[in-house]
Order: sequence, then structure tokens, then C-alpha cells
Amino acid sequence: MILSSVFPFRHRSSLGEVRRLLREIGWGVRQAARRSGMSRDRITRWRDGAAAADPAFVAWLTELASLHRRLSSPLARAVPRAGNRPDLDAAGVTCALIVIGWSERQLADRMGTHRTTLRRILEGQGRLASRESRWLEALADGHRDLPRPAGVRADI
Repeated sequence: MILSSVFPFRHRSSLGEVRRLLREIGWGVRQAARRSGMSRDRITRWRDGAAAADPAFVAWLTELASLHRRLSSPLARAVPRAGNRPDLDAAGVTCALIVIGWSERQLADRMGTHRTTLRRILEGQGRLASRESRWLEALADGHRDLPRPAGVRADI
């Protein structure tokens, strides 16, 4: 089926914007729906350009995407220097992943390491390296600061 026959009118203002922002954050529609409190159907329509996206939702995604661009990897300049906090262990990594909305696979991809290597470090009572720990904590803190779109009525 041709997409234009299903959605004859495509909103140019949001065409591809929501899709690009979700990709930068590392989320699918389901994760965005869970985090925003909006229905998957509505977000899918916005992602596909079938309806104009809510400006508050797009602004929220834009802020999260800018956080992810600024902290794109553990080697990014914006990663805070090590402080007095201990490096993240398996429980700390899991907590950060839940806050961010990523899987271990996504974390390994963003860190540039193999997921088996990451799993072995965490299962062996090890800790992430200091820079990787600060990076993951900074991302999690950013997501805690932006939990939901401002002023958007939840569908769920």
C-alpha cells in the first residue's frame, strides 16, 4: 500500500522532525508514549506526518535530542569531570537505563563497545569506567529534569 493513499495530506512542518528527534534520543514510538503519557497512535501519526505534531511535544523532544547531541558519547566534551561519586555498578547502570529509556544494547552501541563486554563487566561485580559513568549519569539527570512535555494532556 502506498503511504500517500493512506495519508493524502502530509504536514510539512512536522514531516520527519518527530522521527529524527526520536532517532537521536534512541527511542521508538512505544518508549515516547510511555515517557510522555500520550498514546502511541497519536505519536505514530506525528512521526509519519499524518497530523501536525503538538508544539509542546516537539519542544520536549527537541530539548532531549539536544541533550543527547551534547552528550553523544562518553568522549564528548560536555561530559562532567569525575567528582566524589563512585563509578556506576550494575545497579546504577540499570537505574540510569530505566530513567533514560534505553536497553543495554543501546547503551553498548552508544559507548562503542560490544554488549557482551558490557554485560561481563557488570555481571562480574565490576564498574563502568569513570568517564562512562559520568556520561551516563549526566544523561539520566537530563532525563530526570525533563520527565514529560510541559502543558500536554496525557492520553494514557
